[in-house]
Amino acid sequence: MTKYLNFSEDFTEKILNGEKKATLRLGVKDYHEGEEVIIRAGNEELTHAKIIAVRLKKFSEITEEDARIDGFENKEELKKELERFYGEFPPDTLFTQIIFELI
Repeated sequence: MTKYLNFSEDFTEKILNGEKKATLRLGVKDYHEGEEVIIRAGNEELTHAKIIAVRLKKFSEITEEDARIDGFENKEELKKELERFYGEFPPDTLFTQIIFELI
């Protein structure tokens, strides 16, 4: 079964130019290192990617580097974007960090 990583259309350019190489998803998600997925933005299939790493992290454990590989300037910018999708959340909220490379 084909798996997808779905993104808002806002991220299309950052994904395709390699600025965005990771995503944070609320809770525990079923993605695995080495797995191939289709990257979709809005209703459009953009490209294929390989999952490089999957990590469970509380938001308080997210670093500035994590924010940058996710396509953001800093952790604060990342938090604002996550709150747009998930609403406000406490620092101990668990996320699945999915790091990918385009293939």
